Amino acid sequence: MNPLASLGIILVLALLAGHLAKFVHVPQVTGYILAGVAVGPSFLGWISHENLASLEVFSEVALGLILFSIGSVFEVSRFREIGRRAVLITITESMLAGVIVSVGMRFAGQPWTVSMLLGAIAIETAAASTLMVMRECNSAGPFTEMLTGVIALNNICCLVCFSLAATAIDLSLRSNANTGLSYTLQESIFPLAWQLIGSAALGYLIGVVFSAWASRVNDPGETLILMAGAVLVCVGFAEWLDLSPLIASLAVGATMANLSLRSRRLFDALSRTDPPLYAIFFVIAGADLNVALLPSLGIFGAIYILGRAAGKFAGTRYAARLGGMKSGIQRLLGLAMLSQAGLAIGLVLVTEDRFPQIGPTISTIVLASVAIFELVGPLGARFALQKSGEVREQ
Repeated sequence: MNPLASLGIILVLALLAGHLAKFVHVPQVTGYILAGVAVGPSFLGWISHENLASLEVFSEVALGLILFSIGSVFEVSRFREIGRRAVLITITESMLAGVIVSVGMRFAGQPWTVSMLLGAIAIETAAASTLMVMRECNSAGPFTEMLTGVIALNNICCLVCFSLAATAIDLSLRSNANTGLSYTLQESIFPLAWQLIGSAALGYLIGVVFSAWASRVNDPGETLILMAGAVLVCVGFAEWLDLSPLIASLAVGATMANLSLRSRRLFDALSRTDPPLYAIFFVIAGADLNVALLPSLGIFGAIYILGRAAGKFAGTRYAARLGGMKSGIQRLLGLAMLSQAGLAIGLVLVTEDRFPQIGPTISTIVLASVAIFELVGPLGARFALQKSGEVREQ
C-alpha cells in the first residue's frame, strides 16, 4: 500500500476509533492505539513496516508539537506557582522508579549496564498520551497544572539520567580498552553536554526569533503558519545537528510563552488545528507496538512493569505529601503518570545503536512493557482527572 493510502486509512480509522472509544467510555487515545495495533504488522498487516517508516515524519512533527505545547507550562507566571513542588515530585518519582527497576534487575541477574539503562528508561512518562487525555477531558485546575509541569520535567530528567548512565558505561568500556583518559572523557561526556545544553540553546534561539516575528502577526491563518514553522524548523535542525528534538521543542515552547505577549493566543490557535496530527501519531504508535513480544516478558518484564509503577505511585505520593499538597494530588498523581512511549522508544533505538551487545535485551523488555503501559496508562490518567473533579464538559 502506498503512503498516501496508508495515511488516509489511518485518519479514517482514527475517526472511527475515537467514536467507538466515546461509546464504550474509554479515552480516545486508547481507541487510536488499539486501532493501530489492529491494522499494523502485528495483526491485519494493512499498514506494513515500510508504510510506517515512510510516515515517520508525521510522528516526529506531532511529538514536536506536543512538547512545544507542554513547554508553555514554563511560563514564569504559571511555573512560579507550581515550580518548587513540581521539581520535588519529579525528582522523587523519577529517582524512585529508576532505582527500584535498576536494583530489581540487578538482583534478578542482569548486568549492571543493562540494569542502569533500564532504570533510566523507566523514568519516562509519555507526554503525548497524557496530554491527549487532558485535552479530551478539557481538564483545568491545580491537579492538571501539576501533572503538566511534572510530565515536562520528567522527560528532561529521563534524558539526563539516561545520558549519565550511557556515559558511565562508555567510560567503563573505554577504560577497559586502554584508551587515553582525556580521549575517553571527551568521547563520553561531550555527547551528554551536546544533547542537553545544545538542544536547549537551539530551542531558545528559535523561540527568540519566532517570538519577535509573532508580535507582527495578527491574522489567524498566519499565526498557525508561524507556529507550525517554528516546530518544523526546530525538529528539523535538532535532527540535523544530532540534538534532542524533544528538549529543543520544549525550549521553543517555553521561550515563546515567556517572550511573546500573545503567547496564549498562539497556543490556543495551535490546539484547535493539531488533532489530525495527534490522531496519526497515536495510530502509528499503536501499529508500531509489537504485541508478539508480550509472552517474552517473563520475570524481567514483571520487575520492570511493577517496579516502575511502584516508583511512580510511591514517589508522587510521598513528594506531594512532603510538599503540603492536597490529598487528591497525593493519591491520584501517580495513577496519571503510568503511560510510557515516545522518549522511551527513542532511547531504546539509541541503546541498540550505541551498545549493540545489550540492545536486544533492553529492546525486548521495554517495548513489550510499553505495549502494556500505553493501553493502561491513558485509562489511569482519565480516571485520575475525573476523580480530581477537574474534568469540564465540552
